[in-house]
Amino acid sequence: MKKCLFLYFLVLSFVLKAQQSEQYSQYSFNNFGYNPAFLGTIQCVDFRLGSRAQWLGFEGAPVSSFISMQYALKKKHNNKSGKHAVGLYVNQDEVHLTTRTTVKLAYAYTTRLSSKYTLSTGVFVGVQQYKTGFKGEMTTNDPVLASVEGSVLRYPDIMPGVLLYSKSVYWSFSINQLFFKSINLGQDQKQVNQYYFGAGQKSLHGDWTIFKSFLLRWNVMAPPSLDLNMAWLYRESVSFGLGYRVGESAIANVKFNLGGLKIGYAFDYPLNKLIGNYGHEIMIGFSNCSAGGAGSGSRVKPYVCPAYN
Repeated sequence: MKKCLFLYFLVLSFVLKAQQSEQYSQYSFNNFGYNPAFLGTIQCVDFRLGSRAQWLGFEGAPVSSFISMQYALKKKHNNKSGKHAVGLYVNQDEVHLTTRTTVKLAYAYTTRLSSKYTLSTGVFVGVQQYKTGFKGEMTTNDPVLASVEGSVLRYPDIMPGVLLYSKSVYWSFSINQLFFKSINLGQDQKQVNQYYFGAGQKSLHGDWTIFKSFLLRWNVMAPPSLDLNMAWLYRESVSFGLGYRVGESAIANVKFNLGGLKIGYAFDYPLNKLIGNYGHEIMIGFSNCSAGGAGSGSRVKPYVCPAYN
C-alpha cells in the first residue's frame, strides 16, 4: 500500500508539472504571480510572500510557496503617456520527490487609453528548475526510480500578459510557459502553454465594497480550472470572501489591511474526495502604498492604485 501511494504521487507529480502550473486560492492577493501586467498597477515598492499546503494528511502532499517584489520607476524614467515598473517573482512547488523552482524577472508598461480605461502590458523572463531527491528504500528496490534520483533540469521560461482596467472593473489575460520544452525525469513529458483569463468588478455600498471576480486556468492537455470568488470589504480594513473552484472545493478567506501590512488566509474544503484533503494558505504583503493595485477591489483612485489588490 505504501509503495502504491508513493507511485501515485510520482506519476501525479510528473503529470501536474507537465500539464498544470501552481494555483493559489487567494489569486487576488497574488495577481502579479499569474499576470506580469499587474506589476504596472502599483506605484510604490511592494513585497509579498505566501505558502499553500494541500492534501493534508498525505505524506509528500503538494506545498507551494512564493515571494515577490514590485517597484515602480521614478518619474524621471516615465513620461506623460506611460509608466514603467520592474519586479521579481520566485515560486517553489514540492510534490513528494520532485521540486520545481521558478525565478522570473518582470517588466511592465502602463498607459492611459482614455479618461476611464488604463492598459498595462508586462512580461516575465526567467528560468525553471526541476529537481528530484528522495530517501529510503524505494530508490534501492526500484531501479527506475533510482535512475532519476538527483536529476536537475533547467529551462527558460517566458510569460507575457495584458491587463485592461478602470476604477471599478478589470480584464486580464496571460500565457504561462510560452517556451515549449520537454522534461525527461524517468519518462518524457512536455510542458504546454497555460492560459489565464481573469476579470473582476467592484461596487460600493456605504462602508462596504463588494468585489466579484473569477480566474480561469486552461491548457490543451488538462481540464480547465475555474475559480469564482466574492469578497466583502469593510472600510478598507478587513475583507471576507467565499469562493468555489468548480468541481473541486469550496473556499473561505479573510484579509486584514493594517496600513502597510496585509495578511490573508484561505481554507479549502474539498468537494471531490479524489482531489485530496483540506488545504490551508497564508499570504503576507508589505507596501508603502496606501492601497492596492488593479484587481483588489479597494475603493481607490483608478490610476495611482486602481481596482483590486
